Amino acid sequence: MALNKYLVENAGLLSDYLDIFNSVHNIVIAVDHQGRVIVFNPTAERVFNCRAERAMGRLISEVIPGTGLLKVLKTGKPHIGRKFVRGNTLYVVNRTPIIRNNAIVGAIGVAQEISELQYLAAELEEAREVNGILESIFNSSRDGYIAINNRGEIIMLNQTMADFLETTPDDAIGRQITEVVPVTEPDLIPRTGKLQQGKVIRLRGRETLVIHYPIHKRGQVVGAVSKIIFQDMEQLVAPAGQWHSLRHNPDRAEQERSSGARYTLDNLIGTSPAMVQLKETIRRVAQGPSTVLLHGESGTGKELVAHALHTSSPRRRGPFVKVNCAAVPENLLESELFGYQEGAFTGARKGGQMGKFEQAHGGTIFLDEIGDMPLPMQAKLLRVLQEKEIERLGDSRPRPLDVRVVAATNRELEELIRQGRFREDLYYRLNVVSLYLPPLRERRGDLWDLVRHFIHKFNAGFGLKVRDLSAAAWKIMQSYHWPGNVRELENVIERAFNLVEDDIIETKHLPPYLQKLDQKALKNCQQRTLPVLLEEVEKEALMEALAAAGGNKMQAARTLGISRAWLYKKMKQYGIQL
Repeated sequence: MALNKYLVENAGLLSDYLDIFNSVHNIVIAVDHQGRVIVFNPTAERVFNCRAERAMGRLISEVIPGTGLLKVLKTGKPHIGRKFVRGNTLYVVNRTPIIRNNAIVGAIGVAQEISELQYLAAELEEAREVNGILESIFNSSRDGYIAINNRGEIIMLNQTMADFLETTPDDAIGRQITEVVPVTEPDLIPRTGKLQQGKVIRLRGRETLVIHYPIHKRGQVVGAVSKIIFQDMEQLVAPAGQWHSLRHNPDRAEQERSSGARYTLDNLIGTSPAMVQLKETIRRVAQGPSTVLLHGESGTGKELVAHALHTSSPRRRGPFVKVNCAAVPENLLESELFGYQEGAFTGARKGGQMGKFEQAHGGTIFLDEIGDMPLPMQAKLLRVLQEKEIERLGDSRPRPLDVRVVAATNRELEELIRQGRFREDLYYRLNVVSLYLPPLRERRGDLWDLVRHFIHKFNAGFGLKVRDLSAAAWKIMQSYHWPGNVRELENVIERAFNLVEDDIIETKHLPPYLQKLDQKALKNCQQRTLPVLLEEVEKEALMEALAAAGGNKMQAARTLGISRAWLYKKMKQYGIQL
C-alpha cells in the first residue's frame, strides 16, 4: 500500500502525528515513496527558509538540493548521526526509511542543532510530551547518551551507551551510576553543577568526545546529562572547523563573498616540485600589477589559480569578476565587457549598464578562454590594456580603470597567431607574466594528495566515511594518464561516492573506461607499451562517451571532464568520425 493512500485512510492519526511534529523543536521532514514532501514542520520552515505550503507535495530535491533522504529512500539503509552545516550552525541528523508491509513507502529525517544539547537537559520535562520522538532519536543514534539525577541515579540511557556498558536500558535505569559505569571509566560519570564542554578521552581503543551538561529546574541543579561521541574525531572536527572559521573570521568570509573569489593558495593541492614552484611564483606575482596569462590543458585548475592570484594580492578586498569569452555570443561580448549607454541599441536598458571591466574596478578581471575571443574584440581589449580606460558602447567619454587582468587559455596562442586568428600585439600585451599549469600526468606525485582531498570533500558533502581506495583501484588510478586532468579526477571520485557502499572505493565504483584497465589489460603491457595501451583505452572511452551522448560532443566532453576543444583534438588524433 502506497504511503499517500495509507495517510488518507488514517487521516485522524495523521493529524495527531502532525501536531506532534509541529511541536517538536527538532527539524522533521518526511517524503513519500516518490520523494515528495509530506511533512515539513515549523522548525524546518525556519532553518531552510521555506514555507511548508510551498514545500508540501514537491520533490525534496527541489526544496533541499543534495539531501540524503533520497538515498535512504532508494537503498533502504538509514543514515544515523550524520552532520551537516546550515548557515553558521552545526546539526546532527538521523534519516530512516518508512517501511510498511516489507516495502519502503517513504523516508523521514529528524535533525537537531548540536549547540542545543545543553538546553536538552533543562527542557527535560517539556521533552516528555514528545518522548516517543526523542526516544527514537536517542536509540537510533550512534552517539551515547546517559543522564542521572542529583542522587546519582540513572534516569535515561540510550541503546548505544547501554551496548557500550554491556547492559540494557531497563536494567540500568534507576540504579546508581557507580553500579553501572566501570570504575576504570570515571570520565563517563556526569559531574553536576557546571557545563563540561568537550573532553577527548580514549575508550576501548577509540578516541571519543565526552560532554557533560547540568540539568536545571527552577534554578536548581537536579542532575546531569552526558553525551559520548564515538565517531571518528576527524569527521567531527571538519564541519566544526568550518563553522568556527565562519564565526570567528566574519571579515574574511564577507570579503570572499563580496569579491567573488572563493579560493586561495591553500586550495592548490600538491607537493610535487612543479606545484611547489607554481605556488611560490603565484605568491610573488600576486603582489604586482602585471597582466598574467595562464596556459595549460583543460581541467588543470586555471580558474582556481586566478582566484589564488586575487586573494593573495593587495587587491583581495576588491572585486573578482570572471568572463568566459567563449560562452558570450560575439554580438553581446562588447556590451558585456565594456557596458553601454542608454539608447545605444534596440533593447538597451534605461540608464545604460556597467560592463565587467567597470565592475572589476579596484580588483581583478579573469578572462577565461581568451583564445576564443573574436578578432574585433581583441583590438578593443588591446586598447583597454594600453590606455587603461574603457568606453561604453554608445558613449564617447573614456572612463579610467584600475583593473588587473588575468587571462587563461588551453589553446596554443602562437599557432592561432600563425593562422591569423589571434593578434600578435595582444598576445605580447597579455603575456607579461606567463604561468604554465602542468597536466596531472606530469605531476603524478600529487595524485595521492588530490584523491585524499576529494575523498575528504565528498565525505562532507555526501555524509559518508570513505577512507581509501582498494589496491586494485589505486593501481588503475596510477596507471591512467588523465587527459581531463584534475577535473576528470574529481568527477571520477564523485561518481564513486554515488555508488560506494562501504568505506572503500573499489574498481567496480570507477567509470567503465577505467575498469577496463584491469589486471588482465595491465599484463598485456609486456606485448604493448603502456602509452600504446593507454591510447587504446582513451580512444575506446571517447567512442563510448560519444555513443552514450548520441553524438552530442558537448555532452560527451562534459561526461569525460574535458573541454569540447580537447575532445575535437582527440577525435582528430584517433580518426573518430560521426
